[in-house]
Amino acid sequence: MGRINRFLLLALGLLLVLYSLGGCATNKAITKDEMAVESREAAGVMPASGTDSISEESSLEPEKVITNIYLSFETTDFDKTNQELNKLIAKYDSYIENSNISYNRHYNNKSYRHANFVIRVPKDKVEGFKSELKGIGNLISESTNKEDVTKEYRDTESRLNVLTIKEERILALLEKAERIEDIIELENQLNEVIYEKEKLKSSLMDIDDKVEFSTIHMDIREVERLRNAETIESTFTSKVKNAISDSFYGFTKSIENFIIWFIYALPYIIVIGIVGYGIYRVAKYIIIRRKDKS
Repeated sequence: MGRINRFLLLALGLLLVLYSLGGCATNKAITKDEMAVESREAAGVMPASGTDSISEESSLEPEKVITNIYLSFETTDFDKTNQELNKLIAKYDSYIENSNISYNRHYNNKSYRHANFVIRVPKDKVEGFKSELKGIGNLISESTNKEDVTKEYRDTESRLNVLTIKEERILALLEKAERIEDIIELENQLNEVIYEKEKLKSSLMDIDDKVEFSTIHMDIREVERLRNAETIESTFTSKVKNAISDSFYGFTKSIENFIIWFIYALPYIIVIGIVGYGIYRVAKYIIIRRKDKS
């Protein structure tokens, strides 16, 4: 009986030892897992989760760019070119901001017109407008200037926000003010802030207008004959044809100009001829008289 009791006590003690060892191992495993999690958190790596929200990047606004386009045309039919231009302006929802037509060119007693236009075109339609515009006359020159005013626009917005906050603070102080002097001072400050805000708002509106509507500066000259357009890609044959055409045109114009000049000068030539002939007759008469006397 005593042996059985000792055996049971020994078995119970062994079970307690095994249980203790198992608990320590479990605690060690848990500690290792916790350390691993902490290490991942320290490194910024979190476990994936189905409920995690993905942050959306804010889309960048288009840059504020002011576009100015400069075009120079020549035409032999000024009225038709002007009509086609007005049709395109109406078609593309554009408008003429400024125009000037002068008659300051005179050649062979002809008056050639010269026009300048400043046209505002919606920025999303400017390419189509410019493409069709090249068909109204002979394009001589073209240039484009783009000005990025994004920073200026953002700076102006920031200044406007600062003034808005300042205005709110002044209004809050104005509600609490009791002394007349304080009220007058605060109202003066408020008026200055409102004035500055209106100036900044006007600047922003001006930039928005220039950005949303591209500006086309057009120069149209009326000519008697369109110049030949030669490019680097022009063939030798086309250059020869242009040279012959220009030479023949120059020769015929020289003859024409001489005839016109001669007609203008004919009265003076007749008068000078009569006076010259009279002087010749008088001189000849004097010479004959002197010979007779001698």
